Amino acid sequence: MGAYVEGQQASVDALIVDGADAGVVGRLSGVVRATGKAFGGPFALRLSVEDGRITRHHLYENSLSIAQACTPAE
Repeated sequence: MGAYVEGQQASVDALIVDGADAGVVGRLSGVVRATGKAFGGPFALRLSVEDGRITRHHLYENSLSIAQACTPAE
């Protein structure tokens, strides 16, 4: 994302691990370079790991905030 977003930040509020499965919740933010608009909000990530490899990666984020930041001003 570095080519498209500047000042990106992510913070982790909680990490939950249960065997091969993990969940991460936190906040992310940044500014879209092309528009200069900021976005931010909560995220959740669900991961599964087998034999040292990530086999599942589901990211849930505030996609509306990101879409609005990507939309040029009229």
